[in-house]
Amino acid sequence: MDDAKFLLLFALVGFTAFLSYRYRVVPFVALVLSTCLFCLVLRVDLTWVARSFHNGFGQSLAAGGLTILAGILVAWIGAATGALARLRAHLPERWRHRLLWLVALPAGIGGTPLAALAVLQPLVALVEAGRARAALGAAGIVNALQGALLPAPLPIAAMAVLQADWRLVLAYGAPVAVAQALFGLWLTRRAPAIPQEGLPVAQAGPRRAVIGLALAILCLLAMIIFNALGQIPSEPLGSGNTREQMIRLGLPLMLLVVGLGFALLPAGPSAIREALVGEGTVARAITASAGLLLAIGAAGGLQLVLHQDGFASLAVEAVAEGPAQLGLALPFLVALVSRVLQGSALTAAITAAGVMIPLLAPLGLDDPAGRALVVLAVTTGAIGAPHIQDGYFWLACHQAGLRADQGLRWVTLTALLQAALGLCLLLVLQRMVA
Repeated sequence: MDDAKFLLLFALVGFTAFLSYRYRVVPFVALVLSTCLFCLVLRVDLTWVARSFHNGFGQSLAAGGLTILAGILVAWIGAATGALARLRAHLPERWRHRLLWLVALPAGIGGTPLAALAVLQPLVALVEAGRARAALGAAGIVNALQGALLPAPLPIAAMAVLQADWRLVLAYGAPVAVAQALFGLWLTRRAPAIPQEGLPVAQAGPRRAVIGLALAILCLLAMIIFNALGQIPSEPLGSGNTREQMIRLGLPLMLLVVGLGFALLPAGPSAIREALVGEGTVARAITASAGLLLAIGAAGGLQLVLHQDGFASLAVEAVAEGPAQLGLALPFLVALVSRVLQGSALTAAITAAGVMIPLLAPLGLDDPAGRALVVLAVTTGAIGAPHIQDGYFWLACHQAGLRADQGLRWVTLTALLQAALGLCLLLVLQRMVA
């Protein structure tokens, strides 16, 4: 039965891609239909599926939805105040790409991959020619840093479970993250040129509008980084009131309020009134983002349905029984299978790290260097193959202008190849430190 569920999940991915490619079905409807198909094929109680989907939908919108909305509102306000037009007049296209990729570096160690991409939304909107390549390159950078570089949440979580030395995790993870980021840029260099409808950009605005946009982006960036630092479960940053305050700074509602405030205040009273009143910029931005937000919520709903079904846990346990000769490939595969089956990178990292604790000694990795390498093997596997039940997948597709079938090639496959490169580099590092 569990093998059938495993195959059914891949069928659901193919079904969603087919609906997107053949009939141009919007992601929200495709995900709802996929969830219903899961229920019908397995003859699962529809009320149970509906309850799980409802809970996952609400959780995803409360966390990821508000964060995405913060980035979208900042982008729309930047367009309405003329900040984007002024920047486009002074920055050649290639420098806009480089600026996006440069800001993706600190964003990549932020609270979640979804939050990192959301903060980059105004800079994605700044790009005109080659937006798909620029957006996919930024997504690749974020994915690489989330999986291997402290203080990103994935290595922090796995490090806490496995009690690894953060200095070794940082020393081994930094070169892996850099290599994966560069590899992601190389893989996406031939991304398709997809015509996209840009934001309604006003004429070049005053300098204060650009200052407001820059402040909004920098503040959002700082807030998600502080949130990541607050996840560290040790002194000096991760304890007591300091930790709580850092985590609160990155809450979605805080991001929304701060981003909106910094983008609007320098623009002046008339811009504020125009943005907030009636069918102004904020209303148009919310209307335009409704489809994306519904897709993020539906992905979270499907993710929780799959998670609570329990077959992912059984599959992870089966993979963990693999031969000890696999070495670092074993924690990598455990995390990768968990990510593919239930969708959450953080859950995959924590699950795989917990499974690996009793296996450290049989694998010959129960020393400080070995534990650090296992942490990175787990987190590298956890970043592989995001797909339809992952909000990160849908946001990356939205920013690059891709359908679901195209996203499986350019987002999912790129992440999987980055993860494979990371494993190869970790095996090299293991030989070097042995």
